[in-house]
Amino acid sequence: MTKYSKWLMRIAAVYSLIGALIGADMAGRSDYSLTPAHAHILVVGWLTLFVYGMFYYIFKEISMIKIAKLHVWCSLIGGGLMPFGMLVYYKMQNTATLLAFILPACVLLVAIALFVILLFFDKKLFRAQ
Repeated sequence: MTKYSKWLMRIAAVYSLIGALIGADMAGRSDYSLTPAHAHILVVGWLTLFVYGMFYYIFKEISMIKIAKLHVWCSLIGGGLMPFGMLVYYKMQNTATLLAFILPACVLLVAIALFVILLFFDKKLFRAQ
C-alpha cells in the first residue's frame, strides 16, 4: 500500500497548491464567489487525500486489500474530480456541469464508506504488535 500512500500524498500536495492559488486569486480580485469550490479543493483534495495517504503509510498491513485498493481509486477519482466539477458548476450552471459535480461526489461517498469498512472490519489494522 506504500505506492498508494505516495501517490495520495503527492496528488494532495498538488491540490494544496491549486487551492492556495484559487484563494490568492479570489483575494486579489476581492471576488469570493468561488469560496465553496476553493474550500472543497482544500478539504477534499488536499486534506482528505493527504490523510488517506498517511493512513496507508502508517498501516502497512491490511487484510482487506481489494477494499483498500477500491478505496484509493474512489478517493482519487471522487476527491480529484468533485472539486473541479463544483468549480465548473459555479461558473456555468447546467445539467452537464451539475452531473460533473454530483457523479464524482457519489464516488467520493463510496470512498468514505469503504474507508469506514476498513477501519471497522479489517482484522490486521489494530491488532496487538
